[in-house]
Amino acid sequence: MNKFLFYFAVTGWILGLLVHLLSLMDFDVTQQLPYIWLFGIGIFVAWIPAVIKLKHNKKLEALKNASLIKRMNPFFSLKLVFENTPTWLTIIAIGGFFYACINFILFIQVMPGQAEINNGHYYLQSHGHIIKTLTEQEYHHYQALALRGFSGHWLAFSGIAAAILYPYPTSVSSEVQE
Repeated sequence: MNKFLFYFAVTGWILGLLVHLLSLMDFDVTQQLPYIWLFGIGIFVAWIPAVIKLKHNKKLEALKNASLIKRMNPFFSLKLVFENTPTWLTIIAIGGFFYACINFILFIQVMPGQAEINNGHYYLQSHGHIIKTLTEQEYHHYQALALRGFSGHWLAFSGIAAAILYPYPTSVSSEVQE
């Protein structure tokens, strides 16, 4: 089951990266795939088992009783979380997390509201108030921006889930080989 969830998370990460790159090129993926937003729900298929796996990690549980200095050391905690994960996948997961944070800050700065269509007219609105009327091109621009904001989180959640659910040993087995 771990292998399935791992590959599910990797597939999610690849699809999230593709959507994210397209949105960075100002391409409105929702125009071709209107249900792409449901992808955000699919992330939890791998994310919830990853969290459950961490909850059952005895070394992380023991960390709760460790000294304050050890508990406050993020490198020690990350080492426990990603102890069975190859370095390259750990870098992708942690890098994806930081990228999602930066992407979210940029998203907040450039996205003044939500693009909507009402009776064939395009609007940018915030909290139910129309900010401005949009052209169709502007509407698709704002849809691409919104998707960029969300797909950055898809990358982070899928990457971290894949790293936690990595099902293979990272070192050579100690079994005697004949």
